[in-house]
Amino acid sequence: MPSELRILCDRSADQRFVDTLERTGWITVIRVEDVLPVDAPDRDISEYAEQHDWIVFTEDSDFLNHDRGLVRYHPLDNPSPGNVVDALRAIGEAFDDHRDSEQRVPGDWV
Repeated sequence: MPSELRILCDRSADQRFVDTLERTGWITVIRVEDVLPVDAPDRDISEYAEQHDWIVFTEDSDFLNHDRGLVRYHPLDNPSPGNVVDALRAIGEAFDDHRDSEQRVPGDWV
């Protein structure tokens, strides 16, 4: 099992992913609206994540413009929550510091 991941779910993240991530026991999950204004711009979300050691989880490609730890899924790929968790497990085992990584899940991780 990988070390604990700290995932900050963007407001675009589908609730089924949030629920599944929370049930893992090794992923700590918060939602943007838990810590920032509902209308916080992407840059503020990225900066918050960096300052507080969170990885942003989103479907929003705008986050690719920010140099922060990022896990992105593409809704047209219709990934299952289980495959996303499996990908995060593999990513957690592959990287010592997840905050500098940008990964698309599930991608080639599962």
